[in-house]
Amino acid sequence: MSEPTSGLQHCPTRIDGTPVLFAHKVTQSQCQDRQRGQYHKCFTCAHNNAYVAKHGKPGQTAAEKAAASKVQVG
Repeated sequence: MSEPTSGLQHCPTRIDGTPVLFAHKVTQSQCQDRQRGQYHKCFTCAHNNAYVAKHGKPGQTAAEKAAASKVQVG
């Protein structure tokens, strides 16, 4: 789960909630670097950009998800 106060998140945070054997706390930029490098655990992570685009960030409320999906034009 994300830790917004420290800016760190657990890597990986499984989409299905299954506990992982080895997890690390990483910054958002480290997470993005791992995704760009096709890190082998990213495809099942809840912080994966493709998953977040469709389902929202882990721990995000329904109202926050709805607000994030609205795009202002103009």
